[in-house]
Amino acid sequence: MATVVPLPTCIINPLARSDSISIEKPENYGSIDDSKEHKKDILAGGKVVELGRDLTLFHTVSLAVGQIIGSGIFISPNVIIKNTGSMGISLIIWTLGGLLSLCGALCFGELGALYPKSGGECQYIRITYGRMAAFVNLWVLMIVYAMGAAVIALTFATYFLSLFVEDSYPQFELMKKIVAAIAVVTVIGICIYGTKLGVWIQNGFTIMKVLALIFLVVLGIVYLSKGHTENISSGFTGSNLDVGDWSGAMLSSLWAYNGWTCINIIASEVKEPKKNLPRALTITGLSVTVTYVIVNLAYHALLSTDELIKSQSIAVFAGEKFFSEYGPGAVIFARYFFAISVALSTFGALLATVLSGSRVPYAGATESMMPECFGLVSKRNKTPVTSLLFMGVSSFVCIWPSNIGSLIQYVGFLSWTFWGLCFLAVLILRYRLPDAERPFKVPLFIPVIAILTSLYLIIGPCYANPVSSGIWILVTLVAVPVYYGYVDTDKSCDGWMKKLTRKLTQYLEAGVSV
Repeated sequence: MATVVPLPTCIINPLARSDSISIEKPENYGSIDDSKEHKKDILAGGKVVELGRDLTLFHTVSLAVGQIIGSGIFISPNVIIKNTGSMGISLIIWTLGGLLSLCGALCFGELGALYPKSGGECQYIRITYGRMAAFVNLWVLMIVYAMGAAVIALTFATYFLSLFVEDSYPQFELMKKIVAAIAVVTVIGICIYGTKLGVWIQNGFTIMKVLALIFLVVLGIVYLSKGHTENISSGFTGSNLDVGDWSGAMLSSLWAYNGWTCINIIASEVKEPKKNLPRALTITGLSVTVTYVIVNLAYHALLSTDELIKSQSIAVFAGEKFFSEYGPGAVIFARYFFAISVALSTFGALLATVLSGSRVPYAGATESMMPECFGLVSKRNKTPVTSLLFMGVSSFVCIWPSNIGSLIQYVGFLSWTFWGLCFLAVLILRYRLPDAERPFKVPLFIPVIAILTSLYLIIGPCYANPVSSGIWILVTLVAVPVYYGYVDTDKSCDGWMKKLTRKLTQYLEAGVSV
């Protein structure tokens, strides 16, 4: 069973200082007997099953890049240019988004090397602020991953259907949601079959999507070489200086960079995590930032500001415009090439999102903060089968009442709220555990920048959309009574939960994880 790092006094007071890390459970850890023997007792066969540590540095970077370069780079440019009004500010937002995400990733690199356990941010919040805060984070994180997977699945469906029907078709929205639901079910099946299979399939999609982006950049360079510099020379013309709109643009940019936290969530499945986690986060952050800035330069070279604002399928429109002078056949080629490329890109990102997001309820179950059945691991495939099924059902539900733009704003607002607590945890743990071994250590100005960014991204949406932000704050706070009614006390539902877990171990051929 995973153990708690800080001393009991550290959990009561986040700033309580300790001279060393104590690898022991505090007495007030919880009322559930979550020992290994307790887990064995509820199994039909009494066997404890663990996740395999199969992911190399290459696998980890590929998984993160595959999750990050998904739908964001194909839908966020439209939202950002609407909020900023000019190419100049748009490119500044994209650059800042990459640098700020890199600052956040470096903070997570230090935390992940210090405590390389599955669960990522919920683990860092637990060891810093206590179990109640960690449960609230788990609660929100499951919502965030479900909404994020829904956004990616809907983007996949949009580009996939564009190969066959126009988006003006009367039943297009319904068809899009049906295709998105089928994509979620397919991805869940792949992930249940095996983590390595999912990663290798996702690796193939990552290579294809990078090649498509390189092709788009080449088109932009060729277009400029022919003397078409009118779009790129617009600079800051038409800039919108409303700071509230900038926060919306920044959230959309950071959505496109979102996904680097998956490295920490799957930490217990990474080989040599204390060394490879910081390396993977750094490599991922730098490579994606450079890629996004160059791709957006290509977008602005090929399309005017008005065209970027009006276009929903930016990559397809850019390709069609470039090839329009070569005849109808070339235009058809561009449409199919980029539509297929984006569909494959988003499908790979969906695979990576489900793969990492399913580890959140799994991690909560191993820490006795979620129902025990979420901790079941397939004996045959070594995958968290019940957590994957839960992730699939949650994403499936989020697809139907969806609005992509709103979902992106909600995901960003909720994510950066808790990431801000993690960035602050870097400073708190530096003070509380000064002598702890830190294989990777960031300069102090990096978590300070990350904390200030989080505050801006939390306050900005509250100012711009107080009603929507207030609703999601209330959704978050609902977790508090749930925690005190379910996690923190002896539970009346404990008996039937054990029966459910026992039945699931039999039907799914799974075992409760350590």
